[in-house]
Amino acid sequence: MKGSLVDVSNNSRCDLDPVTILGRNSDCQLHIDDQRVSRRHAMIRHQDNGFWFYDLGSFNGSLLNGARVTTTLKLTNGDTLQLADHIYRFEQEGDASSNQDSSLIGSATIALIRSVKVIIIVSDIKGFTSLSENLPADELARTIGQWYRECDQILARHGATVDKFIGDSVLAYWTSTGPEQRLSALKASRDLLDACTHIYADHREVFDQARQNFSAGVAINMGEVAYGGMSQSEFTLVGDPVNLTFRLESLTRSLDESVLTSSAFFENWDEGEQYKKNLGPHKVKGRAKLVDVCAVTSFPEA
Repeated sequence: MKGSLVDVSNNSRCDLDPVTILGRNSDCQLHIDDQRVSRRHAMIRHQDNGFWFYDLGSFNGSLLNGARVTTTLKLTNGDTLQLADHIYRFEQEGDASSNQDSSLIGSATIALIRSVKVIIIVSDIKGFTSLSENLPADELARTIGQWYRECDQILARHGATVDKFIGDSVLAYWTSTGPEQRLSALKASRDLLDACTHIYADHREVFDQARQNFSAGVAINMGEVAYGGMSQSEFTLVGDPVNLTFRLESLTRSLDESVLTSSAFFENWDEGEQYKKNLGPHKVKGRAKLVDVCAVTSFPEA
């Protein structure tokens, strides 16, 4: 699947990369030389057999088909994006979900999929529905966009690969599971929590007026997943450990803990014992067996 943005004013075309940044900075893949456009205004990410649009907390916002963007939105062929006075038409070629011609199957390249042990991290904004109901649309867009941007930067800084953003959550992973990567996962979880504190401080007046807070839960897990090219256009990981990580993150609310992990994350890692406390077995939605859960009580030094 290929995607592109066409400038409706002159029909110039920008082909989309797996991650395309739109903004005023000269290093943006789609550079827009306009002071009304933020330096890193928006992002388009290719994931889940499609292209998803994120406003990165821009000052003047983004419009999709005339409506203000306040969360992640999947683009469809013919959609129009507007940043300040700059209007772009999204065009998409091909559909990874469509059936292939059987005569081509024999000549197609088979994606390499392998089983590998990974560290998985999930973070999810708490109370997103309440935020959506109580914050003005422009403030919600800036807040969520800033969170997207900071998550992307934090996870990259700690060596993780962002698999996808899903509305108000992010999924990322490390393909090595040694002590260094486990420390990186703990540091990343600390920075993801700190990012929420910074975002709240940046928008404190708006949050306080709406009687809202801004925080997120984080979960870390480790296990064997299927990892590789799931299609010609998607490189991702799937498997039960991924599902369990999302379930662990949801437990942060009921257990009143900011960061939870499976016991597997700390297996055969004596150094890690100082960072956790055992919470014992807990029922996790969708699983018959109880899961041994740990809370992260401290973090490695920066």
